[in-house]
Formats: sequence, C-alpha cells, structure tokens
Amino acid sequence: MLDEKYRWIAESFRDFMAGVIGGITAVYSTQPLDTTKVKMQTFPNEYRSVIVTLSKTFKQEGIRGLYAGSIPAVLANVGESATAFLAYGRISSIAQYMTGSKSHQELSLLSQAFCGAGSGACASFVLTPTELVKCRLQTQYITGKAAKGVPTKPFAMFMHIATKEGPLKLMRGWTPTLLRETWGYFYFFGGYEAAKKVLMKDPDEISLWKTAVSGGVGGTMCWGFAYPIDVVKSQVQVGSLSPLNAMKNIYSEFGYKGFFRGITPCLMRAFPGCGALFVAVDYTKLAFDKVAFKPY
Repeated sequence: MLDEKYRWIAESFRDFMAGVIGGITAVYSTQPLDTTKVKMQTFPNEYRSVIVTLSKTFKQEGIRGLYAGSIPAVLANVGESATAFLAYGRISSIAQYMTGSKSHQELSLLSQAFCGAGSGACASFVLTPTELVKCRLQTQYITGKAAKGVPTKPFAMFMHIATKEGPLKLMRGWTPTLLRETWGYFYFFGGYEAAKKVLMKDPDEISLWKTAVSGGVGGTMCWGFAYPIDVVKSQVQVGSLSPLNAMKNIYSEFGYKGFFRGITPCLMRAFPGCGALFVAVDYTKLAFDKVAFKPY
C-alpha cells in the first residue's frame, strides 16, 4: 500500500496510463468510421454517404485504406486521452480543494463539466500535430499527393511537414482544435458523469455495461455539439484555408448542412468507441487502486 503523501503522484500516473490504454482501445475498435468521417468532411462531392465511402475506400485502397492513419490516430488518441484524463483528474483535485469537497463525486455536475473543458484545452496541444498527420494520410488517395512524392508513412509525413512547411505548420489547425476540445470535453465528461448519476446508485460503482453506456452518452454528446468545429478543423488541416475562410467556403458551397457532413459515421463511432474508452479507463483505474491504495 502506498504512503498517503505519494497519493497525488500515484493518481496522476494512474490517470495517465488509464488514458493510454483507453485511447488504444478506442482507436482500433472504430478506425474505419473515422476514415469515413474525414473523407466525407473534406471531399463531400465524392463521398456522399457512409456506405459509399466505406465500399469505395475498400475497393480502391483495400483494408489498409480503411485503417489509413491508424498509427497517428493511435498516437493522437493516446496523447489526447492520456493528457485529458491526467488533466481531468488533477483539475478535479484542484476543484475539490477550492470547494471543500471530499471527493470527485461530491463536485457538482457543472463543476465536473468545466473540469472536462479544462482537460480538453490541455489535450489540444498534444492532439493538433498528430491529427494533422492523420488527416493528411487519410486523404492522400483523393488529393493525389502520394503519387507526387509526399510520404505515405506517419513519421515520414511528420518530418515532411516539419521540414518542407516549417515546424510551426505542425500546429496547423490548433485554433479550431482548441475550440473543439474545450467545447466538446465539457459535454464529454459532463455527459459521462450525468449518465453515471442516473444509472448508478453508488457513484463509486463500476459496471461493464453501465460504464460503457455512460461513456457512449458522453462521447455522443461531445461530438454532437462539437462536430461543426471538427469539420472546419479537417478543412484547415487538409487544405490551405484559414479557419474563417474554411467556414465561409463550407457555408457558401453547402449551406449550414455542410457543417454536418460526415456526422453519421462520427456518431456511429462515438458511442461504441467512447464506451470502450471509458470501460478501459475505469477498469484500469480499478486495477491500479487495488494494488496501490488498498491494504494487503
């Protein structure tokens, strides 16, 4: 059993590793739908529906096409989830101290949601470069850049952007990413905590299906509210437009509906992916706590 004076450090490590495991689980369970989402966002005239995009991608690029960008997606999700859950746990600790709450569960739902927003802001710094690489790889077949000497491997693409476009270009799309993560994570953790309060009588209870449903609710709310910002982010990272010009371009060509292109595969992915994420996170935390904090 760990000494209490090391609890804060141990909990930080626990939250970080839980985010790592959760991020890996979420990616590989739903990656083809993420590829579908990005293609529908960036090339809406060519990819008009989920079925068309999935079948066309598989026919043209094979199974590897459906999992294109999966390595940077893992890095992105691992980095995002590890940072977000670490930040969420530490921001919650600060909120507990400031409000005099004895535990995370004693915080109000609104406080928990704002802690989530803060964690999303932290995650945006880690997420932007990996999402940039992922989006570039996912759309290479369509843009034709792969045939013109642009790298097709994640690290090579990372270095290509850094050397040919400049290191600062790796943060291309950070502004919409920051807005998406802050706004989205408010609902991500808020929705998760709200669903837990409804489904679980004991706030410390861990149930496979209840945790999965709660995570699915949080993920669906997150993407439902933040999706239009994600469309803008993808346009900025794949093309050369500024966020404002990307918004104008989307609206002028497709109207308000353009901000929701690809939302179907996104929501199809959000519920099972985020459900798997929270199951992995909560059970990792449970296993760690049994070893670290409970007497033998």
